[in-house]
Order: sequence, then structure tokens, then C-alpha cells
Amino acid sequence: MNIMKNIFSTLFIIIGIWQFFATTNYFKTIKTSGGKSTSAFSPMAIWFSFILAITFIILGLGSLFNWL
Repeated sequence: MNIMKNIFSTLFIIIGIWQFFATTNYFKTIKTSGGKSTSAFSPMAIWFSFILAITFIILGLGSLFNWL
């Protein structure tokens, strides 16, 4: 059971890190090539994505080190 918890914790951390880099890449893309056709919801999507990435990383670390 402990092995499964460690695997899922590691997956949560990896997904959180990937989400963070994907969000950063999207932010840079919007910043350089965003125009009038860019959705008005893009800033909200970027912030929600950052929050989701941080949440995944915190949940993964919390589960891995038994903080939860």
C-alpha cells in the first residue's frame, strides 16, 4: 500500500511540474503573439492553471512526506 501511495504522490508532483511549465509556455506565447483575437478568458485560465499546478505539487509532497 505504501508503494502505491509513493507512486501516486510522485505522479502528482510530476503532473504539477508539467502543468507549471505548460502554463509558463502558454503565458509566454500569449505575451508575444496575443492580439485582438485572443480570448478574454486567457488571463483567468493562466491563473487557474498556476493554482492547479501548485495544488498538485503541494498534494504530492504532502502525501509523499505524510503531511496530509
